[in-house]
Amino acid sequence: MKRMRTYIVLGTTVLFSSCLFISSGWSAARDVISFISQKGEDIHLTLMNTRGEIRQSILTDLERSSDFTWAPHGGSIAYSTYRNRNFDIYVMDVVRRETDLRLTFDATKDLSPAWSPNGKWIAFISERAGSRDIYRIDVDGGNLMQLTKQKGGTKPAWSPDSQSIAFVSTSLFVMSANGKGLKHLADATSMGCSWSPDGKQISFISKGAEGGMDIFRIDITGKNLRQLTWLDQQTFTSEPVWSPSGKWIAYVLSEVIGPLKPVLGADDFAEPVVCIVNAIDGGVGKPIEATRGLVLGSTEWVPKVLLSVSPSEGQQTTLWSRLKQTGK
Repeated sequence: MKRMRTYIVLGTTVLFSSCLFISSGWSAARDVISFISQKGEDIHLTLMNTRGEIRQSILTDLERSSDFTWAPHGGSIAYSTYRNRNFDIYVMDVVRRETDLRLTFDATKDLSPAWSPNGKWIAFISERAGSRDIYRIDVDGGNLMQLTKQKGGTKPAWSPDSQSIAFVSTSLFVMSANGKGLKHLADATSMGCSWSPDGKQISFISKGAEGGMDIFRIDITGKNLRQLTWLDQQTFTSEPVWSPSGKWIAYVLSEVIGPLKPVLGADDFAEPVVCIVNAIDGGVGKPIEATRGLVLGSTEWVPKVLLSVSPSEGQQTTLWSRLKQTGK
């Protein structure tokens, strides 16, 4: 048996969390994973707890989308999808399941939106200046700003205070929200990154000791680098995202079928699964098998406001109740 075949740690902390799901109901969960999935011809926004139990699959018109981001208020998502022969950024009200706004109109691809925690901006990737770079736009579609030049990169990651953006190009970088003060933090692959809820650390992917693409975390000072997963060369990870509670990092994992080749195509990989790892100590375990065959792209943790309960009556918020009613 391979030593680090995958990759969830579900120890005593998760067992305690599981008791919360049973005794207090779904709305009491602190950490809920979401991802875009497909069932037949239908595209869904799927919500799942850290045990791999799917609780809601919300039918949407996201079409060929795999990249999305939650608004901090939890009522909308921004996503990139292919329409009118191009990829652009749109905003959808997830309660009414209606697309309200198209944000980008350039002839080049606009991908990987990330909503700032203060609700003001959406950062995204575009090639409109001739290279793959990060841009920022107001949530109403105004004040487009180019933040990087010829840096490439994957989905940008906002700091909790919305003052900084981390991204991975040839390495892990951090810059201010206006693109200034670019700082190198660590060597990394071009597969995404995420801030811890307290804003003190960043998770990212880099080549690990076993030869696989592993999850690491590092202080924003560039110190205290720590490897959290120990994967082999047959495994590939992408888009690590830190949970609101700070306990977990979720990521998408794919395993290579058969021998490694210099160039790998989609048919060389098993169906991707969502995994989580303990953000503090790391470890190894099993993937969340409930997601096999469902995952189309990256994962996002559901905003805490969407899962909140009334402290006096233990009732779900109006928004969450409406969202549950729209789920199918």
